[in-house]
Amino acid sequence: MSQSEAILQYVGENIRFFRDQSQLSQQELADRAGLSRRTIAALETGQVNISLAKLDAIANALGVDFKRLVSAPEFADSAVVNTIAWQGEQLGSQAVLHAAVPARAQVELWTWSLAEGETYVAEPDQQGWQELIYVIEGELSLELESGTQVISAGSSILFESSTHYRYYNQGKGTLKFVRNVIY
Repeated sequence: MSQSEAILQYVGENIRFFRDQSQLSQQELADRAGLSRRTIAALETGQVNISLAKLDAIANALGVDFKRLVSAPEFADSAVVNTIAWQGEQLGSQAVLHAAVPARAQVELWTWSLAEGETYVAEPDQQGWQELIYVIEGELSLELESGTQVISAGSSILFESSTHYRYYNQGKGTLKFVRNVIY
């Protein structure tokens, strides 16, 4: 099974599972999501790739979050999922959902870069705040009270930021990462 077939399989299996749980027919789900019954049937059998907006409409109609709809079952309860949610016709065209968490009030999106040997020491955030980090280039050493974690390019981490922590770049070259603050 190719990677795109596996992605479509998870989406299809998840749509069918949540539709059955909600006791909806394919037509009822289609009506709620503003789609055709034929589209729902094709998705459930892994025969069609669909836009992210339409997948979101299906998730809303089913009362589940987008992450659960597109993720493999083993990632159902994980914030970090690293799953392809859409794949284009051309090789290399894809949208990857790296992680998702519910937010209570606000989410901030940051880009960071740390030169070789640079350190940023953070003060604890308020209780309940979290950080979701995705490393683009290099390797982030994240020192938490529980120990140091090394996050490589292409990987994500979610952690409670209401504690002392620091970012540092022990590698060669510039470290680049995306930081989301969730509170």
